[in-house]
Amino acid sequence: MLMMTDLRKKRLKSKPLLYIIVLLLLTNIITLIAWVSKDNTAESSEVVATVGDEEITRQEWLHAIELRYGKEVLQQLVNQSVMDQSAEKYNIVVSDEELEQEFSLLRSVLNVYDQAFLSNEEVLKEQLKTELILEKLITNDVEFSEEEVRSYYEENESLYAIPAMYRISQIVVATEEEASQVLGELEDQSSFEVLARERSIDEVTASQGGMLGYVPENSTSIEEKVLTAVRSLSDGEWSTPISTDQGFVIAYLHETTAGVSFDFDEVKSRIERQLALDQLNVPVTPESFWNEFSIDWFYGGMQ
Repeated sequence: MLMMTDLRKKRLKSKPLLYIIVLLLLTNIITLIAWVSKDNTAESSEVVATVGDEEITRQEWLHAIELRYGKEVLQQLVNQSVMDQSAEKYNIVVSDEELEQEFSLLRSVLNVYDQAFLSNEEVLKEQLKTELILEKLITNDVEFSEEEVRSYYEENESLYAIPAMYRISQIVVATEEEASQVLGELEDQSSFEVLARERSIDEVTASQGGMLGYVPENSTSIEEKVLTAVRSLSDGEWSTPISTDQGFVIAYLHETTAGVSFDFDEVKSRIERQLALDQLNVPVTPESFWNEFSIDWFYGGMQ
């Protein structure tokens, strides 16, 4: 049987997995729909694909996305509005500092291949803000002793220490000759993102233009020789080809973020919310607050 400390650590560590499943899916769908639907009136007949003699238009594409994902995306947008209005109604405030802290903690525990889908940080932060408002609403009246909160912090202090991180893209090819060709094209001003989509054999990052995401300086998710090469780069530089088990890697460093450790006072309110959430017997969702507002939406009543 797990000790209470183990349960708390397990919950703290598993929370980002829920974000991965829900937030990453929704952020990409919302971003895709926004991109596909922009200037839709003028471009509805634009051909986005051809299959033999058949054409697929932008309007058909958007309609298919709406049928498959429309309800979930609209529900998330309604939830954001409900939470924003609930925050105003109950005087709940989410500061920029809290939002950045939550984003930093989330980013630090994601696998690099999960982070490849963090392409739209603005949309993701909107989702995180919605989650933070909900947590504050349902834990606002719960109190814990200073001793219990501090004990929790001391037990989990390592989770609040974020190492320096490198935001990296990569192109992976099978042979050294291919790597040299890619390097030559980069030096001739070819786009790293385009080359990654066209040449990289790593399917996950290739589909994201090579984006690998934020990699901690002590990461074990990528080979040490790649990290060593990245450490020697300045922001905006790419490496020479690196021989790895996966193939020959050319890494591009977008930016380096300094490490940070959050002290007790900085995460005290977050820990209090975590302890309160641990005591909930049933999950509470933004939909629980829908009946406090006059909501009329395309899909009718909540199911």
